[in-house]
Amino acid sequence: MCDTIVTLGSATEGGITLFGKNSDREPDETQNIKIIPAEKYSAGAEVKCTYITIPQADQTARVFLCQPFWMFGAEMGANEYGVAIGNEAIFTKEKPAQTGLTGMDLVRLGLERSRSAREALDTIIKLLEEYGQGGSCGYRYKLYYMNSFIIADKKEAFVLETVKRWWAWKRVKDTWSISNVISLRRDYDECSAGLIKNAVEKGYCKSDNDFDFRECYSDKFMTWAAKGREREKRSRELLSRQDKKLNLQDFTGILRDHGENCDNQKWSPDKSGATLCLHSKDPLTNRTQSVCSMVAELNPENNFYLTTGASNPCLSPFFPIFTKDTGVPEGYREGGELYNPESFWWQCEKYHRLALWCFPDALSQISPLYRDFEGKIIDRLKKNNFTANQKEIDGYFKEVREMISGWGGRLEGVIPEKTNWLYRYYWQRYNKLNRIT
Repeated sequence: MCDTIVTLGSATEGGITLFGKNSDREPDETQNIKIIPAEKYSAGAEVKCTYITIPQADQTARVFLCQPFWMFGAEMGANEYGVAIGNEAIFTKEKPAQTGLTGMDLVRLGLERSRSAREALDTIIKLLEEYGQGGSCGYRYKLYYMNSFIIADKKEAFVLETVKRWWAWKRVKDTWSISNVISLRRDYDECSAGLIKNAVEKGYCKSDNDFDFRECYSDKFMTWAAKGREREKRSRELLSRQDKKLNLQDFTGILRDHGENCDNQKWSPDKSGATLCLHSKDPLTNRTQSVCSMVAELNPENNFYLTTGASNPCLSPFFPIFTKDTGVPEGYREGGELYNPESFWWQCEKYHRLALWCFPDALSQISPLYRDFEGKIIDRLKKNNFTANQKEIDGYFKEVREMISGWGGRLEGVIPEKTNWLYRYYWQRYNKLNRIT
């Protein structure tokens, strides 16, 4: 499952927009970072999405994507015009279609075809109405769902929530967050006529005046199982309880959160629940984890993006990506189904899985390193007005790789914690499946 957060200038340092997302998917579902250049297309060109083919736009924008390795779309990303989008799975009483555009397809298409958040909102709605949403979005396990989105740029942000080809949206005023639960109730700014009409016809509500999006459409069991309400509540507490205006490091901290009563000296993922930094622990109660994270600062001068490019943000350093005219860092290699020592995602994952056996000690040793690194980078970039050339981006990524490669030595001498047998069996099975030695 996932969480997406946004804060507009009224609540941030410097009056800028902040955006962040944890992408929570199956624990060995590699998520790659990609930068796709702008392109022009001839009349009649088509684009093959995850399950269906649709007409291509005349021109697409340059985009940065955090992309599950097996699909066309992306969990989150941004474009050259400073538009950022993240999506969430929501579970409704309406049965999802067997094929159509996935929520991840809509994220990518919205970024490629828009120059502002409002234009991206309109683009996604148009595509949804024309082609519908559908298809399994699970990797090893089939999973069908509807989608909600946060769409942001330097001026404004929107929450868009959908059921089949119907939709409702709201303009964000200060802060908002979405999780795996419908967040809009009666507070939407606009909705498609069919959304309320269908609810009345199906008996979800008695009339237009009785319509509440969350109450009418939520599948109670799946929404409960996804623990979206708990994570939505937690993210909103963190966004609103700050005693100062929010900055980029506050957003990375929110994405690393393990809960209100968590003591990082004792907390361990084998005992975890519905946390924003989500950890997978067994096939029954929680089989997804945060496999990639992204934060963005969107301002009138230069947009600035950070990603972990790896799972478990509590154990992973954020590094800068997608500045003007820069590509993926030198030395970055994508990953796929099986462990590959050349793949950045799998390099990190090998150490993350080693840390699972001694998590409190591992976190206490690793977190000071990446926090110091991130602080220095953000200070350095602020002095340069959030600009960096390819050489600087490559240098930052080299520092990250060296930091991660040193984790093995730090963790080898740490004494493993006692964990339950199901947790041990669960991760040993994944290590064997992924051929991690």
